[in-house]
Amino acid sequence: MELRLIWHYLRPYRLHMLGAFLSLAMVTVAYLSIPGLVGASVNEIIRTGSFRVLDRAALIILGVIVTRGVFLYVQSYLTSFLGHRTIADLRQDLFARMQHWSMDRFAIWQTGDAISRTLQDTQVVDRLLVTGLVNLLATTLTLAGIIVALFVLQWRLALLAALVIPIAVLVARLYGREVQRMARRAQGHVAGLASVVREAFAGALVIRAFAQEEQVIERFAEENQRATAISVRIGRLLASQEPIVSFLAALAAVAVLWGGGRMVASGALSPGGLVSFLAYMAIAVDPAGIMARRYGELRQALGALQRIRHMLEVGTDVPEAADALTLQRVTGRITYEQVSFRYPDAPESDWVLRDVSLEIAPGERVALVGLSGAGKTTLVHLLPRFYDPTAGSVAIDGIDIRRVRLRSLRRQIGFVPQETMLFRGTVRENIAFAKPNASPAEVEAAARLANAHGFISALPQGYDTLLAEDGTTLSGGQRQRLAIARALLHDPRILILDEATSSLDSESEALFQEALERAVQGRTTITIAHRLSTVRQAQRIAVLHEGRVIDEGRHEDLLHRNPLYARLARLQWPEVTDLSAGVQAGT
Repeated sequence: MELRLIWHYLRPYRLHMLGAFLSLAMVTVAYLSIPGLVGASVNEIIRTGSFRVLDRAALIILGVIVTRGVFLYVQSYLTSFLGHRTIADLRQDLFARMQHWSMDRFAIWQTGDAISRTLQDTQVVDRLLVTGLVNLLATTLTLAGIIVALFVLQWRLALLAALVIPIAVLVARLYGREVQRMARRAQGHVAGLASVVREAFAGALVIRAFAQEEQVIERFAEENQRATAISVRIGRLLASQEPIVSFLAALAAVAVLWGGGRMVASGALSPGGLVSFLAYMAIAVDPAGIMARRYGELRQALGALQRIRHMLEVGTDVPEAADALTLQRVTGRITYEQVSFRYPDAPESDWVLRDVSLEIAPGERVALVGLSGAGKTTLVHLLPRFYDPTAGSVAIDGIDIRRVRLRSLRRQIGFVPQETMLFRGTVRENIAFAKPNASPAEVEAAARLANAHGFISALPQGYDTLLAEDGTTLSGGQRQRLAIARALLHDPRILILDEATSSLDSESEALFQEALERAVQGRTTITIAHRLSTVRQAQRIAVLHEGRVIDEGRHEDLLHRNPLYARLARLQWPEVTDLSAGVQAGT
């Protein structure tokens, strides 16, 4: 299974593989011709009693060595090329595959594990599998050529030497199986290390706020120790395997010397033949040891490749139909019809949304409110197809969004998530992320709408200022406004604000609300609301509780008739407490 996977990535480079294998064959032939030339020279010296033959033999052997060096260069270069290109393609496919996961897959997979498999495991496969396969083939060809040469020289001595082969094969298999098992564990520990490092960066403020630097260091040390221990065990296994195989090869050489000497004495074998035989046996020692080590490393790489294959086999829960429609400019009518949702791995009874039906008119501004866990975020995440509903349907302008191409669907929607994500690059590049070909004027217009132009202009290089990773040098409100500008840039017909104003201070929010009032004209807007100003400006409020829409209406009406909404208002917006009490007193 794993070797078929690596062949899938090697196949586009068949000509390079052919060149590498032909060069490898020439290297092997040149390497194996030297003992034969030496043996023939010895026999010629004994026959003629003259050492002049050595001059010719030395020139021939020198030519063979130079020829071998040329082909060895070609083979090494092509092998390196194959390794780098194959792993680059594999790594690219891994990353591309992740971009098509549904959002629940990201919740299941740990970040460190995904990073480890994409970067670390592919490096292991490159170093030990692709290159190792060629080296394993080289040693196999060399040993095969030596065996043929030995049987041609003296088949009885060759059979004597071959007695150690079954033992060597058994040793290699036992070691290889154990190395592959431990390699999978080792890569898991490397993923754990990556997770600790990621958390240390992401949680740097919290770690220092609670003075827990030493605890985090200890966590890293524990994971590092486990990763090191398993790696040392693998190294110890590989280190002990090669001497065992080399010893077996040397033992066979001693047996050949003992038996071959008697054959020379009896005239059954020429002295030159024995010299050639022993020379072949001598050069077989290193390939035998290397072959054993490469086999162990190959099993180690197969462990990493298994982890990669599992990642490639992760399915997408939001597939795109082959005959999907391209959604053109929409009016923005949204229809949730009897929508229910639960996560794929959740119990049957664990529903996040239950039979939700909601109709939103084009250009209407709707606010979603409810206790934490009521299903507000999940409801809006169904609209851009981050997930598909378990039951029911979601439609835009009467078209079921499952029949629409994802790219065309998401181009109709501007999305500001709860957690602001800024990417490496300039302020301009971050705003233009949804529309890379946007002009400077378009970027600035979007920034003005989001009330971001002022602070951007005050930055050292303005819109060309490079941001730190995740925009950590900006305030929460500034980062939020950049995310809003990004959402408005590509002129979406539908705007989703997932708690979008929660990071703005009162002054910034007032300016933002004024600008947003102009920006949302003609756009359908869904806001997960946490602030009173957002709720009051909504044309309709939908109240969610335990995955259901239990009421809809305007702010003042809901305060009067809905006890849950009134309680939420008192908890989240203390400024409405007096109004709520007045309403109740007047009834």
